[in-house]
Amino acid sequence: MELNVVIDEDIFTLNVPDQLLQQAGSFFDKMDADMDQGIQLSRQWVENPQLVQRLQLVGNKLLTALETEDHQLGRMMAAYMLSRAPDIDRVYLDTTGEIDNSEIQFKNTGVEPTFGIPMMQEQSGQQTELRDRAEKMVSSVFKQGRLYHFSILDPETQEWATGAAVKEQQQAETLREQAVQKKMRELE
Repeated sequence: MELNVVIDEDIFTLNVPDQLLQQAGSFFDKMDADMDQGIQLSRQWVENPQLVQRLQLVGNKLLTALETEDHQLGRMMAAYMLSRAPDIDRVYLDTTGEIDNSEIQFKNTGVEPTFGIPMMQEQSGQQTELRDRAEKMVSSVFKQGRLYHFSILDPETQEWATGAAVKEQQQAETLREQAVQKKMRELE
């Protein structure tokens, strides 16, 4: 299997033998058991990490492995990602230290499912209300110079902060959707 990884402007295609996916199953189960205890994502502690959060954390380990040329660790982290989410299309790894800004893009959709749960076709009235409130706290994507941005409103200070600065509009739209989903969870 192949995993496409985007780091800044560079795209890497990592080949992971199917045999490794099968042989490392118990190692991956151990990783999951460790993550079941909670994980640190950037500045927040996540007690019950969902699929996408686990993939973001493992993606950060993959980034470290690629930077230090630790091919064995890199291969294992790529294999974990493919074993847990074989429909991954691309992984956009954040290089600024904000692990939760890494984007996991799945095949055929272009947008990641929220925490590994398929997005509902119809939202309940409560979800619609939450989404409307969250949408007001996250600006639309806009282009400034050569980069695409969006802003997020801090409800405590009532100030807007930049939520992304990326070169591709699609990536900015995906990151914006993640920010809206995060705001919806905060508003629940």
